[in-house]
Amino acid sequence: MISRIETVLNRAGVNNLTAPSFIALAVIGSVLVIGFVATITTSITIALACYLCLVVQFGDSIRNRIARNNLRQQMSWPNYLDAIHSSIWAGASFQEALLDCARHAPISTGWAFLELERDLNSGLDLDASLINLKARLATPIADRFVEITRMAVAMGGNGFLPGLKAQASQLRLENSNWEEINVKQSWVISSARLAVFAPWLILVLLGSRSETAAAFNSQVGLIILLFGLVASLFAFRLVRTLARLPERKRILVSS
Repeated sequence: MISRIETVLNRAGVNNLTAPSFIALAVIGSVLVIGFVATITTSITIALACYLCLVVQFGDSIRNRIARNNLRQQMSWPNYLDAIHSSIWAGASFQEALLDCARHAPISTGWAFLELERDLNSGLDLDASLINLKARLATPIADRFVEITRMAVAMGGNGFLPGLKAQASQLRLENSNWEEINVKQSWVISSARLAVFAPWLILVLLGSRSETAAAFNSQVGLIILLFGLVASLFAFRLVRTLARLPERKRILVSS
């Protein structure tokens, strides 16, 4: 569980928070939220229902942060390709350009380029090392880059620099389109969050009245509260499913 939480935090770009610290903050935050709402409404059922809504929306926020972080990482690839283009144009070899320009690659790929350097230093040829790099990164953008590079190495470098330039331009165009689509999607998701959260905020305000709290503490009130919670979460999940964007698919999987 700890390793899974650390993986999620790293993918979300939260590198300054460890898994135990996150769990501690989550427990403290849960107690404070439930205690605060229960104090206002004098109803533990209302407090738990509002807490569950907040947990679902928090989890969705983490997924959105991971998606935005992935997009930022993808937007670094054209810079890496441009750096390789400049390095080879200045007279560097394929191998030197790949390794020397790794600092311009997406931060999340740094470990893979370190492994690439180890493969090359261990005596593995460049083509086999690139195949290993492709397997480690396992992304559509990396697949295209690796296959173009392997083809250029096999052909002695003919057409590699124009191919890099064209790939960088195409990636910038793709990333621009994806960024625009993500902005529009975020409007839809934000509206859905507001639509789900607003009734529960109103319920908390109304719950400050003793008669409202007493009504929802009854058996009928509990059923209505449960039905409203299920309906809210189902509606939010439905909007999230309908607004889901397709992912870039790997086409050049086989080496």
